[in-house]
Amino acid sequence: MINRRSRMVTFRLSYEEYEQYSAACPAAGVRSMSELARAAMQQFVAVRIASPPVDAQLRELRQQVQVLSTEVQRIGQELEVQSANNGGARVNKLSLASR
Repeated sequence: MINRRSRMVTFRLSYEEYEQYSAACPAAGVRSMSELARAAMQQFVAVRIASPPVDAQLRELRQQVQVLSTEVQRIGQELEVQSANNGGARVNKLSLASR
């Protein structure tokens, strides 16, 4: 079955944009500017659907930073305890074992 296209989208381009996109058609393997625009929009939508939103990525990064911050604090406290147990002497060995 042929996918009939009955809807039209119109937008304006500068002369330079038109020339640039016209030259890109053969390189992109499309026959017309319409096919190029359609392919670009399909790719844009597919990428937006496939990748998590920026706010979700930011939330994940904040969680990772919090975990790292907690671990740095734990190591600092361990160093303080070891230093106190050694009478302030330099600590040569540090346990980096997980909690």
